[in-house]
Amino acid sequence: MINLETISGLPLELDEKTFKLKFNPPLAEIIPDIRKFSDMIPVLIDRSAEPKSKVEEMYYMYRDIHLPADEAVIRKNNIRYDITVIPPVMIGKEFNKTVGHYHPIIPGSQKMSYPEIYEVLEGQALFLIQKMDQDFKQLISFYGIVASVGDKVIYPPNYGHIIVNIGKGVLVTGNWTSYGFKSLYEPIKDRHGMAYYVLTDDIKPFVMVKNEHYADHPPVRMLTVADKIRTEFGFESTKPMYTSGINNPKLLEFLNNPTKYAIELSTITS
Repeated sequence: MINLETISGLPLELDEKTFKLKFNPPLAEIIPDIRKFSDMIPVLIDRSAEPKSKVEEMYYMYRDIHLPADEAVIRKNNIRYDITVIPPVMIGKEFNKTVGHYHPIIPGSQKMSYPEIYEVLEGQALFLIQKMDQDFKQLISFYGIVASVGDKVIYPPNYGHIIVNIGKGVLVTGNWTSYGFKSLYEPIKDRHGMAYYVLTDDIKPFVMVKNEHYADHPPVRMLTVADKIRTEFGFESTKPMYTSGINNPKLLEFLNNPTKYAIELSTITS
């Protein structure tokens, strides 16, 4: 079992064999949404490939995790804490990943969608983030961030995104998001994935290959985990993001009101 309590701020463990979370008191058990291999086929570079370990369950999404004592803070601030578990499964030469999605536009927000903030709790992640025009026809920008345990990554408004498990072990991420909106999966599924696929390589940790279902392929920008997330948004690398959000929910105000933080959010990709 992997003890996640210190890094997450919640009494959680992860079973390394089943890749399921164990909820210790006072947490109530949550049944995960499971993304199966059949769900992944539309976004793979090789849609005839199969998982090398012959598994059907590709990753697990646990939504709305919180301590009973934190219920009032969660509901008052319209926020939700989730955990995603991505096992180290190769699909042909492609690393295991999330399907990917965009977020809807917030009513009255000058056409800004909901942002989101992630934290790596276990393993090594590659966050891929892309922006298209409002009609999802032209790719405007594309960047990646390699992140390790304790790193925080913000998805800015109007960007689509996926998480890729580029490590040899399981990847576990936690995230804060606005409560209740429905993600938009079609813009990514319709093009069979993000603008670049992430494949294994004999020399490099990974390589990115163009998805030819996109007409444009801006150069991939690799960004580092930004100190801006700590200085401009107040999150510390040594403190669990769950605990910081509960103790000071104003840190998460940007999730529901990104217009107020438009300048800070715009600097993330610069």
